[in-house]
Amino acid sequence: QTGARASRLCVLRRSVGPAMSAEIVVHRGDIIKEGWLIKQSKHIKEWRKRWFVLTEQYICSFKAQGELRNPTEAIRLRECTTVKKADDDVGRENSLRVDTPARVFFLIAETPAEREAWIANIGRLMVRPGVLLEEEEEYD
Repeated sequence: QTGARASRLCVLRRSVGPAMSAEIVVHRGDIIKEGWLIKQSKHIKEWRKRWFVLTEQYICSFKAQGELRNPTEAIRLRECTTVKKADDDVGRENSLRVDTPARVFFLIAETPAEREAWIANIGRLMVRPGVLLEEEEEYD
């Protein structure tokens, strides 16, 4: 079972074809949480409904439920620094933010319970054993 688990850590696979375009594929067995969230677009700052999929390594958004190829967004969890409520930041209820060094992603869930579930799941996956070990060694 360890071998099967290890092979699943590569959740998104990129295959480069003749046109040199990378294709991202999420495998259904790797999904930890999924559901509709409203996402603020990067440039125009419009709010768009997207199907979000959370895996051990990524948060991905898609235009349609059930799509698992070529997400509109793929956020690496190892690059995330913060996930928290964002009602005051965006002036909308049930909102959350996911911070990375390159960008802050603003999302809105349908209910307070859904927002809390997304925050809890993303936060749990952001906690990496390697980071905790490094911090503990500093205090020895």
